[in-house]
Amino acid sequence: MTNAAYNVGKDSNVIGNLLKTSYNKLTGYTKVDNRPATGTVSAEAYALQVRGYHNDTSGEYKGVDAHVYLRVDGAGYLRGVKGVGMVNSGVTATNSWIIGVSGMAVVDGVMAGTSVLAGLSGAIETGSAAITASLVTSCWLDSQLNYAVTGVHNLLHMTNNGSTTMDEAIRITAGNKITNLFTINTASGMVAATATTAGTSKKIKISLDGVTYYLNAYTG
Repeated sequence: MTNAAYNVGKDSNVIGNLLKTSYNKLTGYTKVDNRPATGTVSAEAYALQVRGYHNDTSGEYKGVDAHVYLRVDGAGYLRGVKGVGMVNSGVTATNSWIIGVSGMAVVDGVMAGTSVLAGLSGAIETGSAAITASLVTSCWLDSQLNYAVTGVHNLLHMTNNGSTTMDEAIRITAGNKITNLFTINTASGMVAATATTAGTSKKIKISLDGVTYYLNAYTG
C-alpha cells in the first residue's frame, strides 16, 4: 500500500486516507471560506460538499448531522441549520433563482413497503417538560419584504410539475386533537363582513374522513 493511501495531507490534498475509511475529528472553530474568482465557479460549484454512502440494510444515516445545544438559562437564539442565499448590494439578479434552503429527496432505485419520501421535514419534540412560549410550530413561513413585488408573491407556493395525479394538495391527519382548521387575524384585505351566495358558483372538492364533500365558492 502506498503512503498516499494513508496520508494526512502530506502526499496529496486529502485529509485522512484515500480509502475513505478514516475518522477525522476537528475540534474548535472550523470555517470554510471559498471565494472563487469570476469565471471559475463552474469548476468548483460549492464551498463545502458532503457525500456519504449508506451501505447497511437498516438504521439511520445522516448526510449532515448538525446538533447545537442551549447550555445555560436565558434568552439564547439557537438555530440547528441556517441557510441564506443573498444577492449582494449593487448586483442585479436577472432570471436567477435565490433559495435560502433547498431540500430534495431523489429515488433512482425502488421504494417499497411503508417507506416515506419527503423533500423537507419539520418536527417539534419535547423532552420531559411542558412548553411555555409565544409560538410553537413545525413550519414557520415569514415574509419581511418592504418593497413591492412584480410577479406572484405568496407565503406558500405548491406546484405539481410531474405527470402523476396527486390525491390532495394538503393532507391533515389531526388525530382528533386539532381544534381549528384556520385561525386568521388582521385579515381585512381578504375577509369580508358579509357572505356571498350569488353569481357564478364553483365547488371545491375535499375529503372528510374518507367521504367527499364540496366547498362552495361564488363570484359575487
